[in-house]
Order: sequence, then structure tokens, then C-alpha cells
Amino acid sequence: MTRDDYDQAFDLSKAPRPNRSKRALALALDVRKFEIELYWKRATYFWAFLAVILAGYFALLAANLQCAEKGEALLTTSCLGVIFSIAWYFVNRASKFWQENWESHVDLLEDAEVGPLYKTVLGRTGSSFCNFWKLNGPFRFSVSKLNQLLSLFVVALFALLAARTWHRYYYHNGTPLCSFAWLLVLLTGCAVVVLLVCGRTGPMCKKKLVCAEKRETEIVSECPTEHGKP
Repeated sequence: MTRDDYDQAFDLSKAPRPNRSKRALALALDVRKFEIELYWKRATYFWAFLAVILAGYFALLAANLQCAEKGEALLTTSCLGVIFSIAWYFVNRASKFWQENWESHVDLLEDAEVGPLYKTVLGRTGSSFCNFWKLNGPFRFSVSKLNQLLSLFVVALFALLAARTWHRYYYHNGTPLCSFAWLLVLLTGCAVVVLLVCGRTGPMCKKKLVCAEKRETEIVSECPTEHGKP
């Protein structure tokens, strides 16, 4: 879409401004707030799972188990952590994508209604270097970017635990290709590829075809029994 197409779709090019642009701006602001709420709910969901997985890994590490059993348990736990942490990283990027989508709508719609309020950022004077070292003051960090970097660190942590487990319990033992360990590593790799390839949103420019069915509901005077007789 061009800017003219966008303005025409929301009646922004007409004078006086109709109510459609006001409703569109209000809806864009509401959906943006909803996306931010979902962002932190998803983060809490993944943090809970990853904390349980990490605690389970170290509990198994301290458990008194046979070497083969401990190796399988630790490798399973660390591979599960790799899958969940990568999924968390992808979800963070997806949440940021949709948040920026609605923020862009607000940027385009607000001028006609309230002026460039959302686009205008007010901050303290002074250089960024000086403001950074004021430890009791604000600074222009991105909360979503910090969360993405943190999720990448968690991915690296679980990948390191999985590599360490493999090196300690399987590297020197000549593990057969048909063993549980190799199958688990292969399954983990396939899961990551599926998340990367199949977890993407379809092309936005492609026309979406849907079908619709209408359900009919009717009240009858007598209810039939099991044998079809009233």
C-alpha cells in the first residue's frame, strides 16, 4: 500500500475528518496495549517452564543414578530446555513484530486527531554517554530488545549444558547412531527447524480464501425420545 492508499482506506484524506479515523486510532491504541499485555504473559509462561527445566537439570545432576541413566536424563532435560528457550526467543520476536505493527498504525493515524503525540519523545538534556552513567536516572533502553537478548542468553546456556552433557557421557563412549542419545539430538534439531519454518506467519500480500457455514437452530414443540417418538 502507498500512503495515499492507506489514507483512503481510513478516510484520512477527506475533510472534515470522519469518525472512522477516530475509531481506528482508538482501536490501534487498544490493540497495542493488548499486545504488550500478551508479551509479558507469554514471557511469564516461558520463564516458568524454563525455571522448572533448569532446576530439574541440576537436581538430576546431583542425584545418585547410574551413569547411563543420568546421561539420558540430563541430555533429555537440556534438549528440552534448548527447544523451549528457542521457542521463547521466536515468540519474543513475533510479539515485537505485532507490537510495532500497531505502533506504526498509531503513528500514521494520530496526526489527524491528536497531533504527533505518540511520535514525540521527550527526554533529559545532555549527551547519551553522560546520561548513561547517571545510575539513578532514566536511559533509552528497549525493554523488548533486552528481553530478546536475555532469551538468546538462555538459548546459549541450554545449548552449552546439552553440549557438556554429550561430551561427559557420550563423547568418549563411541555412541551408536541408532542410540537414544542420537535420536534425541536429531529430534531436537528437527523441532528447532519446525519452529523456524512452520512457525512463520504467511505472506501479508497473499489473498486469504475462507469458507463459511451457517448453523440453523429451530425450536420444536415436542422433544423426541431415543426411538424417535415423542
